[in-house]
Amino acid sequence: MAFPVPGLTFIRCADTSPAGTTIQDFLDAIYSALSAANDYRGTAKPASHAWTFTRRQVASVTNAITCEPPAALGLISPVVIIAGRTAVGSPTMLAPDTAFNSVCMIGINKNGGAYNSWDAALPMTSGQFSGYYRGVYSALNATATIIRCFVSQETIFVQCIGSAAVQGWMYAGALLQAYTNDTSLCSETDNRIYGMTVSGGTSSVPASWLTNTGSMFSHSTTASQNHSAVFQPNTSTVWSCGTRTVYSTGGGTIPETQDSSGAYIGDIMDFGRNIGTTGANTGTRLGTLRGVYRVGNVISGRYLRSGSTDLYHYVSLDTSAVANALMLPAVS
Repeated sequence: MAFPVPGLTFIRCADTSPAGTTIQDFLDAIYSALSAANDYRGTAKPASHAWTFTRRQVASVTNAITCEPPAALGLISPVVIIAGRTAVGSPTMLAPDTAFNSVCMIGINKNGGAYNSWDAALPMTSGQFSGYYRGVYSALNATATIIRCFVSQETIFVQCIGSAAVQGWMYAGALLQAYTNDTSLCSETDNRIYGMTVSGGTSSVPASWLTNTGSMFSHSTTASQNHSAVFQPNTSTVWSCGTRTVYSTGGGTIPETQDSSGAYIGDIMDFGRNIGTTGANTGTRLGTLRGVYRVGNVISGRYLRSGSTDLYHYVSLDTSAVANALMLPAVS
């Protein structure tokens, strides 16, 4: 088996907070976090992670943010689109979700051209568009106190925090790495598999997401719940999918979480196609989730450093106590 794509490292952006309670305020806060020149420590973001983030407004009101990874990567023109409007209209949605007013949505366009409109059938004029999922718990659009974003070379992770233990998560971009170098059936011509995974529009990320087969990074067949989906390579078809396993531990002792060099190791998430039942991601194997690793229980916002150098960023459901967590490799 081959893993032809490079590993991802993440910048943690400086936290932002919505200026008000509208969906436009929520989108503006995400845009401010993503587009800032410096990271959360005040260090300039490297060129390798310099996406093009564009706020799309109508009559000075933000309707969407288009997010384009660095052109130097030579990818198939992927664009992550984060959108929402007080009166949503009729954007293209990805089943089972439906459009809803004042809800943050996320989708991805590949092989596209110039920007058209976020609610057009093809927001980037051409190519293929996934349609939108409802991204995060709808109440967070009005109650989020912190927007915390992490940007890798090819993916974006958005953590929306309403209170210590009420959150919504979105992760999108070149989501999976395939198991082989087959760029006809198993991956796009750039060796990536594109898609998104969301916590959904009707509830916070569950406290037990690490050990729940139908939870975050899996797929629910019910509208506005947690969803995961990727493009069938080289087509416009979108497959629902999710992790095939849950996190397990033999006790969480320190030796179990490290390799022989002492480096901390997180669990890789193996994704398969969903077979039409919540949490049943036992269809065709697709690949492994890039850049995101399960690590047990950690307080959200913590980091692992060597001296002054960030090694990993930690994201969990609780900013004040240990909770089910993931880790993201940091830019060193």
